[in-house]
Amino acid sequence: MKRHSFLIAVLALLLTALLAGCLGQEPEPTPTPAPTPTVDPHAGEVEVLNPSGGTMWVQEAPSLTPFGRTATDFNVTDQIPSYAKADLTMRRGIDVSDHQKQIDWQQVADYGIEFAIIRCGYRSYGEGLLNEDSRFRENIQGALDAGLEVGVYFFSQAVNIVEAAEEALFTLDLIEGYDVTLPVFFDWETIDVAAARTDGVPGEVTTECCLEFCRLIDAAGYEAGVYTYLNFAYYRYELDALEGLTIWMGDPGTKPIFYYDHDFWQYSFTARIPGIEVDVDLDAMYLKDPGYVPPAKPNPDGSAPTPEAVG
Repeated sequence: MKRHSFLIAVLALLLTALLAGCLGQEPEPTPTPAPTPTVDPHAGEVEVLNPSGGTMWVQEAPSLTPFGRTATDFNVTDQIPSYAKADLTMRRGIDVSDHQKQIDWQQVADYGIEFAIIRCGYRSYGEGLLNEDSRFRENIQGALDAGLEVGVYFFSQAVNIVEAAEEALFTLDLIEGYDVTLPVFFDWETIDVAAARTDGVPGEVTTECCLEFCRLIDAAGYEAGVYTYLNFAYYRYELDALEGLTIWMGDPGTKPIFYYDHDFWQYSFTARIPGIEVDVDLDAMYLKDPGYVPPAKPNPDGSAPTPEAVG
């Protein structure tokens, strides 16, 4: 009996050694799980300033060039805009319609206003009819006689490119014979105070309308542009498609905060100036230093730009 127990103990020891050492081989390690890839929540977006002083993330428009100038270098004092560096200067302007009533344009010029962007017409948001601004001819002739440089805008409510083309041809007919040397702007805005025929028009359609209007204006030999404002630009227009157009940005305050390059800055909606008895919008036109090189766009993979990509 003792011999039998001894043999069982020896066999048990041998089996334990085989299982633990497996004849000298290490036991296979437990595989480590692959790390979960990190997802960038802002892929395809850029961080921009917002009107409340913070930032927000919006869809990137790679075809547009960033503005490339520090907002804090701008200032507005006594309704006069200024910029602290030498890569651009600004000219002072206003934009008007029949809402400003009768204007004494000589007083406006004497105050230091150098240009005016004048509403020539609009499409009604109810019935969709084309209308000439009731003071357009009076305003454009008065501004020109006072020595101001002049551009115009049409307030669009087009719901398709056919209507946008009608608006462009209507505008061209109105401005014929006048010395319009600044851009002809397409101005499509949402109507918030009442039900409008444009309610529900998607952003891609608005973009198509803008491009069709500007195509016809450009073909007639004028500089074509688009007026817009921050939320409309970021959340409605397909900004990439607006490459090459003159951008007039409605961005009231003491500094422009639109992320992309633009040529006109509407910095006040509620100014009072000599010659106009009601509130008027104030604008600045940028005169850019041709030697200024804007910041380069990053490469598609996010790496630093190559020298060829600069500008």
